[in-house]
Amino acid sequence: MRGLTEPRSRLEPFFIEYNSTYLHGDLLPKGNQEPPEVLCLYGGGKERRSSFLLLRHVLFEKHSISSCAFDFYEESLDPYRQEYLNQATDIIDACFDSQPFSVVAADLNAEVALQLAKLFPVRQLILLNPPAGCHEARETPCQAVAMPVESTQTLAYLNTNPTLLLKVAQMVKNTLQGDGSHVRCNYKEYG
Repeated sequence: MRGLTEPRSRLEPFFIEYNSTYLHGDLLPKGNQEPPEVLCLYGGGKERRSSFLLLRHVLFEKHSISSCAFDFYEESLDPYRQEYLNQATDIIDACFDSQPFSVVAADLNAEVALQLAKLFPVRQLILLNPPAGCHEARETPCQAVAMPVESTQTLAYLNTNPTLLLKVAQMVKNTLQGDGSHVRCNYKEYG
């Protein structure tokens, strides 16, 4: 995977003011001044936006898909917090210029992604290892990939399994292009 470690594009860092602090993030843009195509929401625990970096570079290098990711302020393992939705809303307002976009969310932030889809012009939802208690994911058109790890380990697991990483990137590409059906996927299909 040598080509994936030497990306053609560089991350463009940004920050926005949020309440009395700043939210930090980065864009992986195409360079044409258009808003990114995908918002990446990492899971919980010790994951940060950098946990999505490998998948984001694969999406960009292999499929020319631009993306945005940011670090939530005040991390928590709570399955869903209104504060996370508020932070994501501010990022969307700042980075997506009211344009439709897609969301790739890992584990605990699947619920934030589902709420965003009610508020914004979200084209597609891709949920990586959504928690078992995320009942709304079963009722919402989306791609969902279950993995045999605890929810807070989703991206670490994905980043250490190149075959799975490439398959998930292909699924994201297909879904964004409208080629993906809205089905439940389990690990056996992607492992």
